[in-house]
Amino acid sequence: MGQKKHFQHPATLPALLILLAAIISLLAYGLYNYTSQTTLPKGASQSAVGLKVSQADFDLSSMEKGGLSFVYLPVDQNFAARREQVAKTKLAYGSIIEVQGEKNAAKQLSRAKRLAAGHWGGALPILLDSGQDDPSAANLTAMSKMAYSLVKSHEIMVNAPVKYKKLFPAGCKFLATSASAPSKLDYCFWRYTEKGHVAGVSGIGCKNVMYAYIGTSQQYKEKYGQLAQ
Repeated sequence: MGQKKHFQHPATLPALLILLAAIISLLAYGLYNYTSQTTLPKGASQSAVGLKVSQADFDLSSMEKGGLSFVYLPVDQNFAARREQVAKTKLAYGSIIEVQGEKNAAKQLSRAKRLAAGHWGGALPILLDSGQDDPSAANLTAMSKMAYSLVKSHEIMVNAPVKYKKLFPAGCKFLATSASAPSKLDYCFWRYTEKGHVAGVSGIGCKNVMYAYIGTSQQYKEKYGQLAQ
């Protein structure tokens, strides 16, 4: 009574320590592999992948080495600086206009044009994004107005389900945001993760929005430019 219990088998404690060390090693190996590889879409044979670049200043040339073929740039006060960096690379780029349904669509579009200083098109479709994957009525209305204003001079894509196709002009493309690979007949690009990582790129963390082109490598080359080597 009152005596402390000890391991009945001398090998038990060393075995547990070895098992713990093995688990820690596996976790460290998994973390190393994650941070040393670019996050790619699952369940799809992507032809090109890209990243939303929100940071104001970092080396975009490292993106190509990480396997990216394109970037999307939000049209804001840092747009011009990002675009200048993109021009020094072989990356294709597209612009993101962040739409707010409660504000005047024409004024938002005018502001975006001013911030982009005439360079907002890029090779990729201009993306109209309200921040909602299934937009409210107000956001759909604002995106629709902008799309009709832009479609004659630019290729347009909206972050909205294809079920709203009738609200947008003919030729307007749609961004998929599903967890699994989307239909190539309905969508142009796929936002396949919001927790992406790019190999060899420091300072951006592992919570990045990443996109994949839904189509073949040849189709991407014909429309938007070269793929990452």
